Amino acid sequence: MEKLSLTIDNELAIMEKYHISPNEWFLIKLLFLSNEEYFPEYIFRFLAIPAEMRGDVREQLISLQNKGIILKSYKIPNKGEQFYPEDVEFNKAFLRTFFKSSYELGEELWNEYPFSTTINGVPYTLKNIAKKYDSIEDFFRAYGKAIHYDEAKHKHIIELLKWARDNTSYVCFNICEFVISRKWEEIEKLKNGDIGTINFNAVRAL
Repeated sequence: MEKLSLTIDNELAIMEKYHISPNEWFLIKLLFLSNEEYFPEYIFRFLAIPAEMRGDVREQLISLQNKGIILKSYKIPNKGEQFYPEDVEFNKAFLRTFFKSSYELGEELWNEYPFSTTINGVPYTLKNIAKKYDSIEDFFRAYGKAIHYDEAKHKHIIELLKWARDNTSYVCFNICEFVISRKWEEIEKLKNGDIGTINFNAVRAL
């Protein structure tokens, strides 16, 4: 409950700082997701909801532009014109604030992840990110993108990681691979007893 409160507090802090309404905040998150490889359809599912339920998206875009969140250089389509959500341009200062929130999710993953493991008597560090990312901040942002800035999903991943760390020796891969390959999905299969893609030689206790 404490972690959930902190997450909600982060979102409310951004909304308070930029005077963003709940509908505008939801639209912002959908616009970010529209640039992700696997989830661009979310914004279109949202647009398919009747306007009286979701609100006027064009008016929300105008409001966000007036608040300096969307750049003035972005031309908001007129009613009836084609809307390309991936073309929406955000203020860089706002982006830094937004990604600071996802930074905190990545930091928690970093803190919970095992520092090292031993394979065939040889110790290996599991937190070397230099080959994949330029900085720890880049890694944190990459994790935020990988989970689509979903705090509930992050909480579930942390629970799975703790379970695997405390009950198996399965977490023997680098933290970068954990994120890029979405290893939490395999851990969930292991926890649920689905042995289809799991090497049970790694299991210490179930």
